[in-house]
Order: sequence, then C-alpha cells, then structure tokens
Amino acid sequence: MRLIEKVVSFFVKDAAERRKFVNEFNSYAKTAFLSLSVDTLLESEVCQGNPDPSYRHTLSAPRIVSGIAIQARAGVEIPVDDIIAIGKIILSDQSLVRRMYVLHWDTLIVRDTRTGKFVDWRISDFFNYGGLLSER
Repeated sequence: MRLIEKVVSFFVKDAAERRKFVNEFNSYAKTAFLSLSVDTLLESEVCQGNPDPSYRHTLSAPRIVSGIAIQARAGVEIPVDDIIAIGKIILSDQSLVRRMYVLHWDTLIVRDTRTGKFVDWRISDFFNYGGLLSER
C-alpha cells in the first residue's frame, strides 16, 4: 500500500471508526450509569499516548492521538485501586482490546477527573493473538 493510501485510510476511514468506537463506549457507559448498574460515569476520549516507545506497536497512530482515555466521574475521589479495577475490567474484554488495537490506540488511560490521578496500560500487553500463532 502506498504511503498516500495509508494516510488517507487513517485520517478518513479509520478516524470515522475511532469516533464511532468512542461514541458507542460513551453511550453504553451512560446507559449503565442511568440504569444504576454502576455508580461512576465513564466517558472516553482520544488523547496523547504514553511517550514511552515500548507502548508503540505496528498499528500505533501518531503519538498525539495514540491514546484512549477513560474519564471516571464520581462525586468523590476515586481510589487508585478502583482506577486499576476499571482498567482491568476494560482490558479483560478481548473484543474491546482487539478493537482498540486495530483502531491504532497503543495506550489506555483511566483517569479520575476529580483528582487527576490516572493509570495507563500498554494495549498490546492485553492483545491475545490466539493459538494459531503460538509456538509449539
């Protein structure tokens, strides 16, 4: 694929898919919050990824848009252990992780909007390729 085709694909097709992912996540999170299933409202947004080169993978977007942040909004400060739990729940969903990976995100950030405390993860660490590629 030529460079110009890759650029057009990323900024047109993939950007629309990324927006769709963020909008769907926010819609599901809002529904869960309104139905009293969860006590913290989560909102996702695209952000700058972690500058550590070890976070990058072959599909990573340009650094300025290679992260996806989950903003946790609660009436009180969210303990770091709960921030980690939210991240683990998200990263335990293999379908969600695969979508984030192919949509060019390399960093997942979960942040408490009240305090600014956050934890980030390498999305590629949670991407399971499956049995076909494993060594025997």
